[in-house]
Amino acid sequence: MRHTIPARHIVLLACTLAAGGRAIAAETAGAQSYVPAYFAQFQANSAMDMVSRLPGFSFEGGNPGRGTAGNVLINGKRPTSKTEPLSDVLGRIPVAAVERIEVINGGAGGIDMQGYTTVSNVVLKPMDLVSASTTASSTVMPDGSLQPSAEGNYNLKRGDKSINVALAWRRSPDGGLGHSQRTTTYADHSPSTEVTLEGAGVNESKSVKLNYGQDLLDGQISWNGALNPWTYQSHIVNDGATRGLNSNDNAGRNVEQGLAYSRDLAHGASMDLKALYRTAEFEGDSAFAANGVTSHSTSATTASEHILAGQLTLQAGDGVVIRGGIERAVNTNDNSNAYQSNAASAAVPGVGAWVQESRVEGQLSSAWQVDSKLSAEAGLKLEHSSLNTSASQSDGKAYVYPKPRLRLSLSPMPALQLRLRMEREVSQINFWDAAGYYGMADKSLRADYPDLVPAKTWLCEGALEYRFADRGAAMLSYTQAHISDVIDRMPIRSATTTVDAAGNIGDASADTVTGMLNLPTDSLALPQGLLKLSTTWRSSSVTDPTTLATRRLSGEQALAWRVEFSQDLPAQRTAWGFSVDNGWSNDNWQVGERDTSSGSGWARAFINYRPANNLMLTLELNNLASRSITYDRLHYAGNDRFASNLDFTEHNITRTQPFAMLRLRRDW
Repeated sequence: MRHTIPARHIVLLACTLAAGGRAIAAETAGAQSYVPAYFAQFQANSAMDMVSRLPGFSFEGGNPGRGTAGNVLINGKRPTSKTEPLSDVLGRIPVAAVERIEVINGGAGGIDMQGYTTVSNVVLKPMDLVSASTTASSTVMPDGSLQPSAEGNYNLKRGDKSINVALAWRRSPDGGLGHSQRTTTYADHSPSTEVTLEGAGVNESKSVKLNYGQDLLDGQISWNGALNPWTYQSHIVNDGATRGLNSNDNAGRNVEQGLAYSRDLAHGASMDLKALYRTAEFEGDSAFAANGVTSHSTSATTASEHILAGQLTLQAGDGVVIRGGIERAVNTNDNSNAYQSNAASAAVPGVGAWVQESRVEGQLSSAWQVDSKLSAEAGLKLEHSSLNTSASQSDGKAYVYPKPRLRLSLSPMPALQLRLRMEREVSQINFWDAAGYYGMADKSLRADYPDLVPAKTWLCEGALEYRFADRGAAMLSYTQAHISDVIDRMPIRSATTTVDAAGNIGDASADTVTGMLNLPTDSLALPQGLLKLSTTWRSSSVTDPTTLATRRLSGEQALAWRVEFSQDLPAQRTAWGFSVDNGWSNDNWQVGERDTSSGSGWARAFINYRPANNLMLTLELNNLASRSITYDRLHYAGNDRFASNLDFTEHNITRTQPFAMLRLRRDW
């Protein structure tokens, strides 16, 4: 007869171990392991809480929509879903279900690092478990209005079968809208114009997610499904010479189904298979009303993605892992739009675009754990991709891209690690770049326009990390990138006009320096406190295709920094903290104008209070510095920055307001 341990007993056991002494993290070759007792001091109630408290580890959720995985695994695997944030997946796993969390450096144990130098692996207990949680929250705006949200989560594990159901309804304000002013200054000394804008917007979404897993044919199979309908509505009152109202009424729906199967084979081999299908639908209506006349711009988009992938892993010897696999992906995006000048006019079809990308990628790699101090990984991916658009020939061109990589990790002492990486990356082409600017209404223009190809980057990276004082860590890294076929805006000139299009503009170089410091404050009269400092400096160089002058890459932020502090107070059943960053600032160069976007710093503070073991009350104060968002536009005569004079400058500034979030979570 199987005897299961109730979840509450496991939690009590963890607390008892923590009270008896500090939990010790086990050190293995290239990895450090943390048991649940270690996290009792932080009052964690989910795997996400635990991961965020790992010493020297910085959580990265990845970008599922672009195929970029996060840096946290569950039982050595990444979640199948591409639409669900990794933080949500980890937030549904209760502490009672976690056996340990491993911090893995340099591919220890044959883990596929997916481009990260450090990942963490959440290992779940082989035990029966029933858990549930409900969360009610509301955003409180400065005018006292509320934007409520609710979530529910249920987990059941019996033997080899597991099921998870998650329901959510969320409403949130658009933090980028508020009181704005737009000032336009003309180069010919015409009187400047000023416009006042008042805007507000609300996002609303509903989601139903289901995950099921069980043993099958000596392996494990899992299925996930998700349905996510959403809406966005906004309005902006334009108080210029002519009073007008801009409004947006957008709606969409995302659907996903994923199937994964893994099985151990003979002689230390294992197999992983994956299938994924997802669709996204969007309908938007942008209206402008002035002088009793309302015009509408409508747009509809349907997108889909199909993925089939398989991977074989072989433990070839002591510390040696060989991995091979193949993935087939087909992405399709179909867009149409129309414009209606007034209620009495018929809608006029606009420029639509259809794009399909087909990609097959094979990979072969080997990871070698030489000893407790040295590990290495080498591999090669070979990508075959083709792109078809509604503006191109039926037989779209195909390309083959090799993507080699080499990683080394050296630990001359347990607290010190040196990591080196050299890798070639190939970007994914943006659908709008691929089709939206191919001269859909003028096929003769498209005939002289070169096909767009992905950007290719050679990366060389070195990182040095030092761990100290249990939770302390310092890291410094330098990355040098050499980029070919950079994608940006480029001019297509004729005798009568200049067209702004997306294209490959040549080669570029980029340098990045990143620093991180996690400093425990126990010796500073702030027990259980942790101060986190991080900063990133970037520099790049590319030849502007319009002016032929050297400049930065578009969208690059030269300097970014962030300061965070948190303190756990178990005796008071409380945790509190704050964070401050420097916002953003970047430039984008188009053929006829230069745009600068910036946002001032963001400040946030929070306090968690646990009135009972299964209750957590959270108060968040956001945007305490009242972020200002500015957008500066320098427009040139003739829509061409080459040998043209400045036509006008436009300065937009939006001042946003602080808001609060109140949240209550109960675990069952």
